Amino acid sequence: MLKELTVKECDVLLNIFPPFLLWVFQRLEKLIVADCASLEQVFQLQVQGLRRVWIEECWSLKTLFPFSIAKDLQQLERLTIDKCGLEEIVANSVEESDKQEICFAFNQLSFLKLWCLPYLTCFYQRMHRTTWPALKQLIIFGCGRITIFGYEESQIRHSLFLVEKVIFNWRRFHLAMVILR
Repeated sequence: MLKELTVKECDVLLNIFPPFLLWVFQRLEKLIVADCASLEQVFQLQVQGLRRVWIEECWSLKTLFPFSIAKDLQQLERLTIDKCGLEEIVANSVEESDKQEICFAFNQLSFLKLWCLPYLTCFYQRMHRTTWPALKQLIIFGCGRITIFGYEESQIRHSLFLVEKVIFNWRRFHLAMVILR
């Protein structure tokens, strides 16, 4: 079974994981996708042991994770999204629209890098909460449309982090806001 997959310079590729190849990717731990100009979807299937994801230069990609996958990324340790057309990290879920609030728990994620994502506006569109108990390094640059920090009492539910929950665990924090015109 495949543990690492690198996909580069596949300009006509629309999605990475077709459902008929599910058995090949069941033990995938590391995924690198770079320079795939037409890529619209990375994940169509659940990858239980996924630990590292690096997505770079995929400007047609609007969301990274479908809701059904994002709620079960318990093993994910590192996530890097670099120079992409992402508008939100987790796709909106029609079937979950009735729930009051949804929680995404990234219990093993220790490194998060969001770099030059000028269209990124939120993590997930609907009411939600995220937990990042293992997060040690956060690097954000060129993501001028997203609200990064919020407070638990705040009515703003689209912030990436609640200050009370994560800020004391960090070893490295780099934030630079650049407005691209």
